[in-house]
Amino acid sequence: MINLVLIVIILLLLFYPFFNTVETFTDTNIDYIKTFTREISIYRPVDSLELNTVKNKVLTEMKNIGLSTKIQSFKRIINNKEYSFSNLIGVNPNANKKNILLGVHIDSPQNPKCECTTDAATGISIALQLAKNLMLENKNYPIMLVFFDGEEAIDGPWTSSNSLSGSSYFVNNYDTNLIDKVYIFDLIGGDFNQNKIAGFSNNPATASDLMKLAKINENFDQKIFQHPNDYTSDKAVQDDHIPFVNKNIYALNLIPYNFPSNHHTLNDNYDNVNWKYVEIFYSVLFEFLRTI
Repeated sequence: MINLVLIVIILLLLFYPFFNTVETFTDTNIDYIKTFTREISIYRPVDSLELNTVKNKVLTEMKNIGLSTKIQSFKRIINNKEYSFSNLIGVNPNANKKNILLGVHIDSPQNPKCECTTDAATGISIALQLAKNLMLENKNYPIMLVFFDGEEAIDGPWTSSNSLSGSSYFVNNYDTNLIDKVYIFDLIGGDFNQNKIAGFSNNPATASDLMKLAKINENFDQKIFQHPNDYTSDKAVQDDHIPFVNKNIYALNLIPYNFPSNHHTLNDNYDNVNWKYVEIFYSVLFEFLRTI
């Protein structure tokens, strides 16, 4: 009996560092995501000083991670007024194959003047932390981050001519042959029951990845990702994946098919984020991306 106890104690001592590392790793991830989200949860419409402040913070983070950065600047005339835009691009300089692109829009709507935390400050922070940890695990991981400017509608309600400015410009002015797959994040941090993520019937090519995400999600106590056999949305969401799909580039839009109830309201702020949702979303995506 004494020998058995000693064996158990020895095993616990041997494996304690591993268990401790995993726990700290998880805590560190969500702490970073919360902290950086807080920093960038400000009103940040296109062509504003506030948006430039957020862009500078994001550029600094990408450089700290070890990404090679580029600013893709352009102008667009909307309703007879010229606006200045800039996409932020970060690429792992050590990548040895086609890139996995994680894309998030960086601007907020012109109205209302909200923090727009789930739309999409949480997504920006998640993408940065994913890139950091994927590269720590594999220095050659082919990660690419793109933060799109001008996703939101400018000067009026949403139309194809006043939205998706950054992603539309990107696909026409970047060598997309360097990209393998695209994953777009938006509206992350809502309600587990009301804001589930599923595939869309107009983009059936993504079913295989959604199956994998749903399978990984089974390891957690709350369900975010729905298996394509259980549900596929008939909605045709207009988001930054559209320009890629139109160019026959694989793009999976990871957005709830029912938008959070505080979407485009003053209530979309830091204090109203469901951080457990964010943590599970991050964890599922990390497990998924590390196996690609």
